[in-house]
Amino acid sequence: MNMKHFLAKAILPSEITQFEADYVARVNRIAFLFFAGHLPVFLAVAYFNETGPLDAVWLTLLVMAGPALATRVLKNPRTLALVYGFTSMLMGGLLVHFGQGPVQIEMHFYFFALLAMLAVYGNPLVILTAAVTVAVHHLVLWMYLPTSVFNYDAPFWVVLVHAAFVVLESIATCTIARSFFDNVIGLERIVRARTSELRLVLDNVDQGFLTIDKQGVMAAERSAVVERWLGPSQAGMTFADYLEAAAPEAAERFRLSFEQVVDGFLPVELTLDQLPAEFAIGRSHYRVAYSPISRQGELDRILVVISDVTSLLERERLEAEQKEVIKLFDRVMRDKTGFLEFFEEAHGLVENIVSDKTENLSELKRIIHTLKGNAMLFGIRSVADFCHELESRLIDEHERPTAAERDELNKRWERLCRNMETFLGQRATETVEVEDAEYEAVLRALLGGAPAEEVARRIANWRLEPTSKRLARVAEQARGIARRLNKSELEIEAEHCDSHLDPARWASFWSAFVHVIRNAVDHGIEMPADRRASGKPIHGKLRIITSRDGDTFSIKIQDDGRGIDWDKVAEKARAKGLPAKTRQELTEALFSDGITSADHVTQFSGRGVGMGAMRSAAAERRGEVTVHSEGGAGTTIEFRFPADEMADNVLERYADKAA
Repeated sequence: MNMKHFLAKAILPSEITQFEADYVARVNRIAFLFFAGHLPVFLAVAYFNETGPLDAVWLTLLVMAGPALATRVLKNPRTLALVYGFTSMLMGGLLVHFGQGPVQIEMHFYFFALLAMLAVYGNPLVILTAAVTVAVHHLVLWMYLPTSVFNYDAPFWVVLVHAAFVVLESIATCTIARSFFDNVIGLERIVRARTSELRLVLDNVDQGFLTIDKQGVMAAERSAVVERWLGPSQAGMTFADYLEAAAPEAAERFRLSFEQVVDGFLPVELTLDQLPAEFAIGRSHYRVAYSPISRQGELDRILVVISDVTSLLERERLEAEQKEVIKLFDRVMRDKTGFLEFFEEAHGLVENIVSDKTENLSELKRIIHTLKGNAMLFGIRSVADFCHELESRLIDEHERPTAAERDELNKRWERLCRNMETFLGQRATETVEVEDAEYEAVLRALLGGAPAEEVARRIANWRLEPTSKRLARVAEQARGIARRLNKSELEIEAEHCDSHLDPARWASFWSAFVHVIRNAVDHGIEMPADRRASGKPIHGKLRIITSRDGDTFSIKIQDDGRGIDWDKVAEKARAKGLPAKTRQELTEALFSDGITSADHVTQFSGRGVGMGAMRSAAAERRGEVTVHSEGGAGTTIEFRFPADEMADNVLERYADKAA
């Protein structure tokens, strides 16, 4: 260590922290009491060595007068410490002076002991002051009063040896003192520096970090971004109160769940999972993670990490929408007419929900359930998932969609419309699709001289939809549902009559008919293992049939599944106060909202809403519904309509215009 570096380490930083000031002041008080206790000791030493007890008293008091006066005058505890460094060596000199005798030379150890003890100040200058004092003391007294220092005629080189030992100890003690200052007395400065570094980090991270104690009170240190997101806070504020102004619902959930965290009755990891994991402020979305901080095996604090996931969610939303558009594009390419039918029907359902004109809650449930089911069927998860949330709250809490929720549904639908507009084109333009075989058949009829009315009827039917085409579409929907439910091997048969339906008139019926398909595939057809256990073929079978019998048109769906659990229907009907004695009463209950034989709710079915929506759609066309089901033998649901509901007589309308 060179002299320049040693001197630099000997001088402490000019700033005196409160901790250092209090510490040095306390050491100064102890030093005063320590040196005051020397008076009786020096008196005894002087008495037994016959070196003047009275001199010991007045000289000791004279030395003590220095620190006593300095304590009143000096306000800087470091400066006062220098006085005690000077005083310590004077006390050592008095001890050696009054201890003249056979052990006088051994009393020099006291100087070295005092130099070592002065390291407690953590200030090298105190030690250097003492070292200079003892050096001057020895040199002066050796020259003018040598018996006060040595008990023999010591030469000058002996004084130099003593000085060398003082120098060596002083260098070591100064190093220890500075290390003590840097690592203990200056700890507050170190903590402040580290805190400043931590503050710099916290001010520049893009995540919110904060800790809370077991009372939920936040620590003062936290990321600057927290206050940018949630606003200013007050000292001693709980996290729940802090969250209240920005996200009141999340704050309430936090209060309710936090009690379980601190109770310690359940594992802390489990209770932390119950705390709100996300919240929104305006258009910004945040996710929250919680980590326990333990001390000696006990929960001490909780680290809260808040992340702004707005951009992430937006990116996920865009990616999901892109996937939706790709799937929808494929559907349009395979069946544009069918998709447009769904699109127009769904558009009307969205408008109904957004306008909030449906006052009857049961009817509103059916509308939302139908929109959800059909959106799910076409893979529009952005709409289907949101409808599932609306439906759950409507059924569980009997609360209508809020204005914000209706606005969100409208935004999702409008985004879908914009994405689809590119390849849907002018969907409002009426077009007629004709199969090649039908086109050629009409040409042959004309060339063969067929009656004009027959040809006209065939051409008029071009605007209608063959039941064969509709059943093919329904069968495809059933296969799609089966794939999502891991029942892709489901055997589906479609049997149709050679008839035509007005697609516009029947669009809402087919939209509701999906409820029946979902129920059959989801809750009717068992899983392969269950079917094998009951002695059935492992793959279920679904039949969809249309028929015409005189003035009656019927649509029938049959499955060979488990059948309706009428006992369960009866139990739920009685719970709702509905008649449940006869099979007719149970069938009637089956169409009531909330009645279902399903054991659980899925995004496809299980709400007890679809059957009511289905019968309502049939009633709009003067239709009736019958249900036949036996346990383990499957279910048959049949819809019967007046034949004139199938389509208007287009020829009559044109004949009237021609007349």
